[in-house]
Amino acid sequence: MRLIRLKEVMSISGLGRSSIYKFMEEGRFPMSISLGERAIAWEVSEVEEWVLDKIEGRNKLVEPKQQGKVSEIDVTKYINDKFSLLSINEAITWLMQVYKQAK
Repeated sequence: MRLIRLKEVMSISGLGRSSIYKFMEEGRFPMSISLGERAIAWEVSEVEEWVLDKIEGRNKLVEPKQQGKVSEIDVTKYINDKFSLLSINEAITWLMQVYKQAK
């Protein structure tokens, strides 16, 4: 077991400080561990597992698409994961790109 501090969590996850705390509050990111009055850390394997889950979610949508089979659950999970990190403008741009590719 190895504990890591916020800077390393940000580096591994690609998230900023406020996103990490927001996702923790929503139950979508590993919880921190209190080390004392003013110190917290995360278990590195939990953060790495979170990243791997994000990659797996992306791959689940890409792989079935190549076979012509995409379930509604796969699409919903992918969109929720994708949009959770995007601004509304980025989300609209992404949807327009998907729409153009589908034509």
